[in-house]
Amino acid sequence: MRRLRLPAPAFLSLCALVLAGCSGVGSGADIGAGAPRSKTSAPASPSASASPSASPSAAAPSGVVPSGTPASAPAAPCTATKGLDPAALTGYLKGLKSSDRTDSEALFMVDTGMYLRLVKTQPPCEPVPVRLGYFRVEMSHSADSAGYKFTYAPIRTVTVAVGPYDGKVDGSEPPQPSGCGGVLSVAYLGRDLVESDLPHTLQLPSADSTLDWVIADVERDGVLDAVFKPPAGFRGC
Repeated sequence: MRRLRLPAPAFLSLCALVLAGCSGVGSGADIGAGAPRSKTSAPASPSASASPSASPSAAAPSGVVPSGTPASAPAAPCTATKGLDPAALTGYLKGLKSSDRTDSEALFMVDTGMYLRLVKTQPPCEPVPVRLGYFRVEMSHSADSAGYKFTYAPIRTVTVAVGPYDGKVDGSEPPQPSGCGGVLSVAYLGRDLVESDLPHTLQLPSADSTLDWVIADVERDGVLDAVFKPPAGFRGC
C-alpha cells in the first residue's frame, strides 16, 4: 500500500522547499507505539485524553473552515502553505513527520476521524483546508467468488481545517455503518472524488483482528489517507 505508508507522492521546486520527504503513514498496533502502519496492522483509535485538540479557538461547525488566523501563531518556525497547488500541498502534508512514530506520517485517519501528531519544527503557518469524502459501501456476496461485491454511494463531503495545532481535526468524525453498508472515509485535495477513483476491492478485518476497520488504498493524485469500516454483521450480508 502507499504509505511509509502507505496510507508518497520531487513535486514542484516550491514543494521541495517545504517537504520533509514523502513517506507513507503506516499503521502501528498502537498509535503511540512508534510502529509503522501497514494493511495488516492498523493503529488503535487515539483516546481523547492522549490527543486533545490544541486549537485555541472555538471549534468550527462540521464542514466549515474557520476564517482568519488563529489567536496565536505556532511557537515553532512554520511553513507557509497559501498559494501551493494541490500537488505541492499534498506532498507537504504527506511529508510531515510524526512526533511519536518516527517512520510514519503525522497526518492520518483512523475509524474515529483524522488526527495530526506533528514534530514541532514543521507546522503550517495557517490551517490547511482538506476535503473528507464519505461513501456508503453496500456489501453483498459475489456470485462468482467467495468474496463480496461492493457498491458505493456518496454520503457527504466536508472541508475541515488541518493544523497548525495537534489533535483530532474538528469535523472529521465519520458516519457510522448500518445494515449491510460500511463506510469508506477518504481525505484528499483537488478535484471531487468520483466512483471510478474508488477501490474496486476492499480488504476486510480478519476474524482474529482486534480492530473492526482497515486502511484502504485509493490510488488517485491528491489522496492523503483512507479507511474502511464495514458493518458489524458483514459476515451475514
